[in-house]
Amino acid sequence: MNSKFRDDEVLRYLGSHTYNEAMEHFNISRMTVSRIKKRNKVQIMPQKINLAIIGVGNAASALIQGIEFYKARNNNIGLLHPTLAGYHISDIEVVSAFDISAKKVGKPLNEAIAANEFVLQVAMPTSEVKVQMGEILDGVIDETRKIINPSEETPVNIVQELKESLAEIVLCLLPSGATKAVEYYADIALSAGCAFINATPTTIAGNKEFARKYHDAGLPLIGDDLQDQFGATIVHKMILQQMLQQGVHIKESYALDVGGGAESLNTIHRSRKLKRDIKSKTVASSLKIDAPIVAGTSDYVPHMGNARNSMLWIVGHGFLGSEIVMDVKIQTQDGPNGGAILADIIRATKIALHQGSSGSINEISCYGFKNPPKGTLNPKDAAKLLADFVLGMKS
Repeated sequence: MNSKFRDDEVLRYLGSHTYNEAMEHFNISRMTVSRIKKRNKVQIMPQKINLAIIGVGNAASALIQGIEFYKARNNNIGLLHPTLAGYHISDIEVVSAFDISAKKVGKPLNEAIAANEFVLQVAMPTSEVKVQMGEILDGVIDETRKIINPSEETPVNIVQELKESLAEIVLCLLPSGATKAVEYYADIALSAGCAFINATPTTIAGNKEFARKYHDAGLPLIGDDLQDQFGATIVHKMILQQMLQQGVHIKESYALDVGGGAESLNTIHRSRKLKRDIKSKTVASSLKIDAPIVAGTSDYVPHMGNARNSMLWIVGHGFLGSEIVMDVKIQTQDGPNGGAILADIIRATKIALHQGSSGSINEISCYGFKNPPKGTLNPKDAAKLLADFVLGMKS
């Protein structure tokens, strides 16, 4: 096409086409499209974000309650971004949900989430969405069988359910270590034409084969291993970063978690080493620290329920080699600690769909996950990378 065009021509075209289509049609870069939108103060018009959830546990419960709680917009306490490119958290709509627990399958979503350790904080309206029976695969181990109480229902046709519900994003909140199940649902989402967000430590976004398949299908792939809003990993990074900026040499450090609930039990019995390796790597590599650092879950305490205690220990050397020791304890609720990050990730994934981005989206993954495809960044750089992506300036 002729290289001469007006801003309004590009904006009209964007009304019914993706970023990639506009770039090809006008023979312009993504940066140019972003600048046209920015100087004309154009925002993405909010639409409902149709979300499917795999695994209706504590994290899902907190997210679903958060969507309802913030609808009133009376306050934004706890949100990282009240709006993201025009989308509010209440623009997220759960249109389908899958689980394997007899306590949840067949029940309306509002009743199903009440079966978790994380108690209801919000008065939930009756949901029209019923929890469907998913595939069990390796989602249950002997140690968690009693807690989960697997249903004997026959799994539904999940691809068909996703298509009929008009789901556009699938959020995987399965237990740590359920590798076969996570990979299965990554393929299922692909078959249904949905973007996929992997909150588990199973490598999906960082898997070259999955990344290629999602790229070829024109769908975003996000993950892996969700980072909490204010848990041990992010706090550990921020404290170490500040110490380094102040000229302190880090000698050694650890960040260990003790928690209750099915997720902690899963981690202890089948993914403790994997999660410890990921957490240790994300802290050390993002800040380029050459010192012994260990991070991960150390024990399971049944009566703690959804609570989690994190212990941080840092030893450094300051002026004249003087020793600086920091000993910090963080007490959190495990489920809601991921809610604000998930709200941002889901909305950013919607933006990726709108822009026509496909394959592993590192700009989103770096922001909210411990093991993104291209390695971790410090929190400040990761936030800037996401902001640039939202503005259309994809690296």
